[in-house]
Amino acid sequence: MSELLKGKVMIVTGASSGIGRAIAIAAARHGAKAVIVSDIAEAPREGGEPTTREIQSLGVPTRFFRTNVSQRSEVDALVESAAEFGGVDVMVCNAGITLRSDGADVAEEDYRRLMAVNLDGVLFGAQAAARQMKARAKSGSIVLMGSMGGISGAGMTVAYSTSKGGVVLMAKALADALGPDGIRVNSVCPGTIDTHLLRTTPGIAEAAEEFRKRTPLRRLGKPSEIGDAVVWLGSDLSSYVTGIALFVDGGLLSVI
Repeated sequence: MSELLKGKVMIVTGASSGIGRAIAIAAARHGAKAVIVSDIAEAPREGGEPTTREIQSLGVPTRFFRTNVSQRSEVDALVESAAEFGGVDVMVCNAGITLRSDGADVAEEDYRRLMAVNLDGVLFGAQAAARQMKARAKSGSIVLMGSMGGISGAGMTVAYSTSKGGVVLMAKALADALGPDGIRVNSVCPGTIDTHLLRTTPGIAEAAEEFRKRTPLRRLGKPSEIGDAVVWLGSDLSSYVTGIALFVDGGLLSVI
């Protein structure tokens, strides 16, 4: 167990399953003072122990909050809960959704629902965290979850790619706006990551295999590798890093 996050309180949205769960557990493994976990549901989609129990087993204090990130008031309450541990130091806006039908004819209702979570929810989280950090006159790190789809785009994920492209630019703009306050803002853009959702969604597993073949490292990424990247951005090792999109994709974006 390292001490990269010693003394730091992290909040992770969308942390019950997949990448979010891996981020929260990585924070605990790297010595976070406390990890606050947020999601629509506490139980992992794939079954198993809630993320909080895994964190507790590592001896790190944790709390779970059921949060709909598309509702500003719920996000504000989530961030305010960090006061129990002294306030948030690292805010990870990871919660996001996908659509079953997301081509050029994506329905307006679906499009707006996705944007409310993937874009509005990310902004709400960043704003709430920044307010608390500034009120405490403390520097901090905000990490927004992007995607390689937000850089390259894809015809079968029109709304999703649009939302993630917005997240990448949001991180750059917020980095400029919040830099004078000592608050760093970056995005992480995962490649094809081997999650339960990927393996169980019809059509996605097949597409993932094609991406694997095209990836220079010739393998899928692990959720823990995204977790470690986020820990680095939250730690003092990246104290002069802000406004970047960190590609954790096995080199895929370099060849497409």
